[in-house]
Amino acid sequence: MPRPSPLESTTADTIDSLLRERLREDTIPGLSLAITDSDGIRYARGYGSRDLASNDPATPDTVYGIGSVSKSFASLSILQLVDQGALSLEDPVADHLAVDVPEAVTLHHLLSHTSGYPSLATSEALIARQMTVGEAGVPLGTWEDFLAHFEGARDEIAGDPGDHWMYCNSGYTLAGAVVEAVSGNSYVEYVTENVLEPLEMGRSTYDREVFEAFDDRMTPYHKTDDGLEETPVPIRELSAAAGGLLAPVTDMASYLRLHLGGGAANGNRLLEAETLERAYGAYADTPSGPYGYGWRTRTVADETLVGHGGSIAVSTAYAGFSREHDVGIALLANTAPGYGLAELGQGVFAALVGEDPQKLPFFARKKRFEELSGEYESYRAIKEAEVEPEGGILRLRVGGPIGDGSWTPLIPADLEAGRFYAVTAAGNRQPVRFERAGDDLSLYIDRWRLHKK
Repeated sequence: MPRPSPLESTTADTIDSLLRERLREDTIPGLSLAITDSDGIRYARGYGSRDLASNDPATPDTVYGIGSVSKSFASLSILQLVDQGALSLEDPVADHLAVDVPEAVTLHHLLSHTSGYPSLATSEALIARQMTVGEAGVPLGTWEDFLAHFEGARDEIAGDPGDHWMYCNSGYTLAGAVVEAVSGNSYVEYVTENVLEPLEMGRSTYDREVFEAFDDRMTPYHKTDDGLEETPVPIRELSAAAGGLLAPVTDMASYLRLHLGGGAANGNRLLEAETLERAYGAYADTPSGPYGYGWRTRTVADETLVGHGGSIAVSTAYAGFSREHDVGIALLANTAPGYGLAELGQGVFAALVGEDPQKLPFFARKKRFEELSGEYESYRAIKEAEVEPEGGILRLRVGGPIGDGSWTPLIPADLEAGRFYAVTAAGNRQPVRFERAGDDLSLYIDRWRLHKK
């Protein structure tokens, strides 16, 4: 087998700089990256710390929770069973499970999030419970509890199967149960024997004790108003198929080589290429691109990138690949930075195809928001203001001798030109603009001109 070629030093430097900047600006304790082609890993490294108290470094072998990247393992398992003739994607779910679900809902609908069921928040409830940050008060200790919760939501169905795309973790939990019903093994046993072991993913697990036995593992951190708080790792026993796998980027690189290789990797063929190709179909339009079975297709720097992100609130993940460029990217972090790691994955991909990652919309927006954020004051500092980013907008708080000091959202109208608007209590748009003249950055709102300190 040919040896993979290493990255050019300039490309590696661009990627390192990009990721270190985000660790610094977005308070990410540790991050691990692996870049692979179909022959093997081309670049792998860790950034920051997997544990802050000991300052143990993040490495390519650090084990993290990969969250919803796990869904593609569930869809792969279903497709393997399709390949074997044990089931069909058009099978009604009710044919395989004793569960009260409309007859029209098929495995295809579960895997593409088009069943009509909205999110039933089971994952959120279980993750919050294990993190000890909140309690929903919903019984979810057993499979029977899950079924009762799911079946009780029959009136929540938002439309006929195929009508809407609504991300539903519970649908993937059911898909995992179908794997169990058809294979005769537990879902975790099936994935371990039919995916993890053939791909030599020896540091990947769904089990808490196995995870805690690894010396090189993440310490999970939850972001609070007071900073980073160490929390227990949420283990998704009931929803392993939806988001329960823990893995390092080195193992994820092996998994991505399976997809680059059309269903074969490490000398093993796990399923036929034609069957695997169904995972990447465009079955539903989403704001971030067409959705398949645990994979989403995006256009990045005018190129096609197939991938998926994941989060368990204290660990975030991204895995993506491009067959056209024979490259796979795995990114894992030990906190949730406030955005999906898919954004960083796209930045890495842009660098790999020779484009400037900073020109991608996410990074350009971040840079502009960081420029405009800060403290402002009027003439002789009678009036003061704060501007800070909040998701995809800015927010503004104006203080002084008179004023309630409440936060006001600023909606971008023309980000590059520095033009925003706020919505008044009467529902009118209040123009807000930022203007730079030399070293002065001014904020104009209503009658006020304020200068950035």
